[in-house]
Order: sequence, then structure tokens, then C-alpha cells
Amino acid sequence: MTKEPARTSAPAVEQAARVLLCLGQNSADHMSLTDICKQVGIHKSKGLSILNALAKYDFVTRDAQTKAYSLGLAVMPLARNAREHFNIVTVSREYLQALADETRSSVLLGVISKDLFHVVEKLDGNSLLTLTVRQFQSLHITHGAHGKAIFAFLDDTEQQRILGLDQLLFHGEHDRFDQPRFKKEVMECRQKGFATDNGELTPGTRAIAAPVFDHQNQVIAGIVIFGTFETDRFDEFGKKTAEAARAISRMAGASL
Repeated sequence: MTKEPARTSAPAVEQAARVLLCLGQNSADHMSLTDICKQVGIHKSKGLSILNALAKYDFVTRDAQTKAYSLGLAVMPLARNAREHFNIVTVSREYLQALADETRSSVLLGVISKDLFHVVEKLDGNSLLTLTVRQFQSLHITHGAHGKAIFAFLDDTEQQRILGLDQLLFHGEHDRFDQPRFKKEVMECRQKGFATDNGELTPGTRAIAAPVFDHQNQVIAGIVIFGTFETDRFDEFGKKTAEAARAISRMAGASL
């Protein structure tokens, strides 16, 4: 039996949420009514009604001269409160443990900061193999599978900056970096949602990684599974890893 998609019980609320997300994701300071309605997919009369209601509670503000809209001050305490109470380790643990159990592998969650991948959580799905990477250990941002997965979803400016670093550990040691091969791997990662390492960093073991995004759809973290599984499990385990990463990203506010 095919499961029917969930029906929206309050379409006006959903449309208001989409208007707020549209304003929040827009790179410009203000947006016109026409642009908002076009991106959200609603009529101008409906958009105006929603914006007026949101403005009443200061969730949006309207410039009197340009008649353009932007987010209002009321969203600031809400965003601050949500950020203070959002703990990526806590919300991720269920997905990470399920991934570890399903793949019988070790699973890492790492957050990105200053060209480093900080391991904030580690779970083992196989008692016979324990990953040597420790919780709270820091790895280089270009290190193996997670390096490829993170790099693939950075903007062009950040990618060029990364490629200019003294260390490029995508394929192990810096002198083993193969740029043509790397370009192909990045393209595949963007298509599939995950990257792999076939024992180049730790002989006899393999890794799969997928990126985690925040509410601005920017890469903030990554999931890595590590084990002795064969290469013919790459696609199967890669899809599971990417699915877990997407689920965590959505909980962080990403629109994927």
C-alpha cells in the first residue's frame, strides 16, 4: 500500500513559515512583495495579508520608502533561544546509533571550526573493531572522506581557499593529492551526497562521509562511518550515511 503524503492542516501557517524562510535565506537586505510571492508561490493579495499579519507581531518589517520587506526584530530572541537549546550531539545520537548498528561500523560526528574537524561524538556498532580516532580529537578539514564531503558543498571562494592550504590530505599525505581524480570525486559526492576513502588513510579500513548543514544550508559538520566493510557496500552504506546526515540537517533548520 502506498503511503499518502501528509496533508497540511493549516495552509496559511505553512505559507507564513515559507515567507519567513524566504526572507531569512535571501542574500539581500530587503525583498519586494512581488519577489517574495514569486519565490513562495502565492498570489500578491495572499502574500500581502501574510506579511501584514507578521508585521503586526514584528516578525517582518516594511521600509516606508522602498516598500520592501525584511525580517523583524521579533525573530532575534527566537533564533537565539533555539541556538542556545540546540545541541547537535543530542539530536544526532539516535541517527548515529542506528547508523552504527545497521552498518556494524564506528560512526563519528564532527563539527567544523578553523580548518579543523572536531570529533564531538563517537559510537561503535561492532565490538570487534574499535576506531582509533577518539572523541574530542581534531582532524584536518581535508582529511580523507570527510574532507571530500565537506569540500564538495562549500562555495567557490571557500573551495579555492582550501586548495591553497599547505596540507591537502584528501588522499592521505599531501604529496599523494591527485587533482584530476579529486575533481571527479567531488562531482560524484555532489550527486550522491557522500564521499569515500578506500583504505588510503588507514590501510585495511574504509570510510564513508556525508555533510551536515545548518539553517542557512551551509556545511557545519559531517558524519563519518569507519570499518572493514568491502567496497561493494559503499553505495548501500553511503546512502544510509547521507540519509542520516540529511535528517540531522533538517533538525538544524536546513531546507533539503
